[in-house]
Amino acid sequence: MIDFLTEVTYNGSRLLSEVDALLSDKPHMRLTDIAETLGVDRHTIENAMRSRRKITFREYRRRELLQAARRLLDQPHLSVKEIGIKLGYASAASFSRFIFQATGKSPSRLRNDGDFSDRDGI
Repeated sequence: MIDFLTEVTYNGSRLLSEVDALLSDKPHMRLTDIAETLGVDRHTIENAMRSRRKITFREYRRRELLQAARRLLDQPHLSVKEIGIKLGYASAASFSRFIFQATGKSPSRLRNDGDFSDRDGI
């Protein structure tokens, strides 16, 4: 946890490393939850993300979710439903919708084709 006095001068790279660590464990974690866990304002995270990575938190989290989905879809013993649950989705349908919107393919088709590129080239 970052104490309040260091929030203003908090090293952006260290902050983003902590954000990365939280998202690697829970890729569906919301910005407000991450900010609360780290003890900083959500704007501090957004500003660090924009200035250091040139991306919004929302887009970064989307990329992290896609990467996690790719890793899990590569494990044939996990069902699409299990993967969705692991990634924090309420249902297989909502997870499938996210994957389809990002890639233009269903999770099953991505798994079968082995093609994990998305529409934005991420």
